[in-house]
Amino acid sequence: MTTSFGNDILPMFRPGDIACMAPKGVRLGDADWMGDPAGNDDFADHANARRVFAALSSGFMPPGHRWSRDSLDLYASWMGDGFQP
Repeated sequence: MTTSFGNDILPMFRPGDIACMAPKGVRLGDADWMGDPAGNDDFADHANARRVFAALSSGFMPPGHRWSRDSLDLYASWMGDGFQP
């Protein structure tokens, strides 16, 4: 089964996580922003999603609520499945 942002990834972000990151320009609740295929200086493609994954993997984000290995693996599956909305 294909992993999707709306069904699998979005529910893992708490409302406070989404609100906390919004002023920083990180739109965790926006499937279009998260799945944007554009790259940047750090990532050749899907820079928004990959930057969020890097922050999640390092434990930097979300504050006080480190994601489990299973949650990180699900996020990685979403990326591997082509960043489906």
